[in-house]
Amino acid sequence: MHTPVTFDRLQLNLLSLFLACAIPTVVWGKPEWEPIPAEDLAALECKAYPGASAEGLIVRQTFDASQEEAWTEQFQRIKIYSPKAAEERGVMNIDYSEGRKVWNLAARVTKPDGKSTEFHKDDFHDSVVVKVGGYKLKRKTLAVPNLEAGDVVELKWAQDSATNVGNYYWWYCQLPIPVRHYTFSMENSQHDYRVLWFNVAHADLRNPTSTQMTLEMHNLPPFDEEPAMAPTRDVRGWFLVLFTSNYLRWFAKDQAGLWQEISSYFGEEYRLLTKPNGEIKSTAKEAITGATTDDEKLQRLYDFCQQHVSNLDYFDSADLQKAKKKLDDKSHPQTPEQTLRLASGYSHHVNELFASLARATGFDVRQARSASRDATLLVRNPMGWLFLDDDTVAVRRGKEWKFYAPGDYYVPCGMLKSSIESATCLVCDEDKVIYENNPVSPAANSQITRRGRFNLDADGDLEGDVEITMDGHAAIRDKSNWRSWQSAEIDAEYRKRVTTQLPSAEVGDLNWENLQGDKLPLRVHYKLKVAGYADTAGTKIILTPGVFKHGAAAFFTAEARQYPIFFDHAWSEHDDIEIVLPEGYTLDGATAPTNVGDSGGTLGVRYGVGYKGKSRTLIYKRDFALGANGMIAFQAVSYPAIKNLFDAINRSDEHTIVLKPKPAPVDAPAPAAASAK
Repeated sequence: MHTPVTFDRLQLNLLSLFLACAIPTVVWGKPEWEPIPAEDLAALECKAYPGASAEGLIVRQTFDASQEEAWTEQFQRIKIYSPKAAEERGVMNIDYSEGRKVWNLAARVTKPDGKSTEFHKDDFHDSVVVKVGGYKLKRKTLAVPNLEAGDVVELKWAQDSATNVGNYYWWYCQLPIPVRHYTFSMENSQHDYRVLWFNVAHADLRNPTSTQMTLEMHNLPPFDEEPAMAPTRDVRGWFLVLFTSNYLRWFAKDQAGLWQEISSYFGEEYRLLTKPNGEIKSTAKEAITGATTDDEKLQRLYDFCQQHVSNLDYFDSADLQKAKKKLDDKSHPQTPEQTLRLASGYSHHVNELFASLARATGFDVRQARSASRDATLLVRNPMGWLFLDDDTVAVRRGKEWKFYAPGDYYVPCGMLKSSIESATCLVCDEDKVIYENNPVSPAANSQITRRGRFNLDADGDLEGDVEITMDGHAAIRDKSNWRSWQSAEIDAEYRKRVTTQLPSAEVGDLNWENLQGDKLPLRVHYKLKVAGYADTAGTKIILTPGVFKHGAAAFFTAEARQYPIFFDHAWSEHDDIEIVLPEGYTLDGATAPTNVGDSGGTLGVRYGVGYKGKSRTLIYKRDFALGANGMIAFQAVSYPAIKNLFDAINRSDEHTIVLKPKPAPVDAPAPAAASAK
């Protein structure tokens, strides 16, 4: 289903150097620029990939991991071949995580005649471009005036790396444009390391020593991101530097028995950590009082963990800051008993408490470790264990394993977060290797229900009340993204969501339910007014009754596709709309939109239209589902069929109904005059 991960060469380098000092502050004077070959200045197209709008002539990273905070120096030289690329590259961005540092910024633009213009630190501007779930992505931006086809753009900067040096660092080497020369150099390292690369046809590891090496790649093809993709690292070229100090005991093992060794290690560690003591047992007994089935018992324990423990991955306050510092300063792991007593912990502590409570109740429990779909789905290979960063609790139910993760605060019992649904997980057993596939939540679990009660006037203006109810993943996404936002920010974002689809819309009186806390569903009420919503044609009005889908962009636009299709999750939609027609108008031969696909299977939508003549009310129903049968992943060869279905749904969503003026009533004939007698 996915492009295989390729391990072209694995090179182990041992080092004995250890330095424990702070990251240095690198200070540059005026940047020195390497000369640009005349043939590159004169080039009119990319030789390796003709038709490319731009080309990375040189992309170079120099990595220093000699200290606890590693950092890189970056250099890019890009040739512009088209006006489109000149427009796109006219604004250059460097994105980095909040709390990280970027320094030594410099840029240069060189014209084909060799004349150049330089830019420095003060020419770059700071902004925050993403604030999702309390996470801020910061940006350094440089606007380059008068960039043209033929120009060469160069950019330099240094930045510290976010990953702890005790684990691994990784980078994409395949960019949206082709890259002629990609070079990664390790300057220093205080740990043993290994270099691995993935989805790259060929790479050269040059001059490896215990502290230095250079990885070179040539003529890398462009990477074009596609909507609803498989995990990017399953299809895009990337590489990593793995510091092996924490894993030498496994690297030394025979690869054939590696997975069993890993499973046994985590299985034993988890069994010892989650062994319930008397306090855990009494708490579990009290929590399940009155529950008669296993499902009820696990639900009670799940709810207890989410409600009793302040999850430090999701919430912040002065008291929780103290709890975080105390926890982070501890030299030993926090036990489930301590989590219970302190009523605070990170997500994995919440999961461990649930596991211990479930064991106290008599359930057979294991830790399950998954690779997030944000990383990779392809974990069943000798090195796949590196990516098993997401943990859940596996509970044996008969002959099957069921999975629980109360540490994912917004996720209800019976579901997993979407990023690990359908992913392969390792159920960490001490005696055998157990692979399982995480279940995909049914489409019905993630339903969006939209209810609208509107009035339409003779000018085509629409106005009324809206209620949107979001459940499952649809609600979890927004609640997670907005958890640190102010109310005004959330309202502004939601208004933008509506007006992007309906530009003339006015959204007022926004009112939210269940925005805070873990309760579902998430619900919003608001007033909607759309000037000129319906078109007029002479005396007739042309109305699109599907208000909530009118103006929505097509899901797929490209005619062809390279990579597999992988939707984030299954979901369903139900629209319930009533529109009171303007006085004096009636329907002109109205029909319902054409049903598409199978809404009870892989993908489809069904419609219904009715009319109440006395109240002039048009009734519109729409029921959509993707993955009602659990299918959310498809081979690239299925793209034409899936695109055709989405295109057909889009056409049906834009189905119109014509309204016409009611005929004027015909006057009754006057009664005949009575004859005189």
